[in-house]
Amino acid sequence: MKKIKWSKILVFTALCLMSLTFLYPLIFMTMTAMKSGAEYLADPFALPKSINLDNFEALISRFKIMKNFLNTFIVVGASVVLITIFSVFASYAFTKLRFRGRNVIFLIIIATMFIPAQVTMIPMYVIFAKFKLVDTYTGVVLSYLAMGLPSTIMLMTTCFRGIDKEVMEAAKIDGAGYFGLVANVIVPMGIAGVAMSVITNFIGYWNDLFTPMILLKSMDKRTVMVALSSLMADRTSVDPTFQMTGLLISVIPTLIIYLLFQKYMTKGLTAGAIK
Repeated sequence: MKKIKWSKILVFTALCLMSLTFLYPLIFMTMTAMKSGAEYLADPFALPKSINLDNFEALISRFKIMKNFLNTFIVVGASVVLITIFSVFASYAFTKLRFRGRNVIFLIIIATMFIPAQVTMIPMYVIFAKFKLVDTYTGVVLSYLAMGLPSTIMLMTTCFRGIDKEVMEAAKIDGAGYFGLVANVIVPMGIAGVAMSVITNFIGYWNDLFTPMILLKSMDKRTVMVALSSLMADRTSVDPTFQMTGLLISVIPTLIIYLLFQKYMTKGLTAGAIK
């Protein structure tokens, strides 16, 4: 009979407590969203007496939250696709091509990561206003490109460095051109870095409030986070259960994507660390 190691029990207990700590906000939001306002005020931490979907119906019909979801999908989807495409080709150039000033250009790109978005927003807004890009999806997408490219290029460059030159030489012998190498060799072998950059960018821009709040003025162009911020600010006519329902709905897309691509994120975190 094997002896039970107390160290394993302690580690398992600690992991369970940590998991519960991280999951509790989601559990609390779900419980609150299922309650009525009176039920919440009676006992905020009690389990709901029954499954109540009135808050979800009101959020969709009264506040038109699905329109905000569509706006967010357009902005975030376009941003993530463009960032991924540009970063793949840029990272391929930095890792597999030889040209003058390669290291200097790469360091300049990485150095821009240390500039806070709040510092660049004012000059960016002035430029966008001159080109009539304020209150447009294009302006938000371009600002996300400027913010997302440096970190994504750094991540993909780290991942692509582990791709063997022999594989690329074999592909060239088979007649693969520049785009063929990227599509058939670089992306499949560096899928961990590509997938992780897609997920992290999607989650980051989906949850972003600062940029769309400044650049998007029209009510019909608001993203989910901007709509929820106005909902959270209304403390008189909107009860907490309604606010929690909005927060819960906003979490669902990012949670689904994370669960679907969790294994790719794990591989991406260790990209370049183990050879």
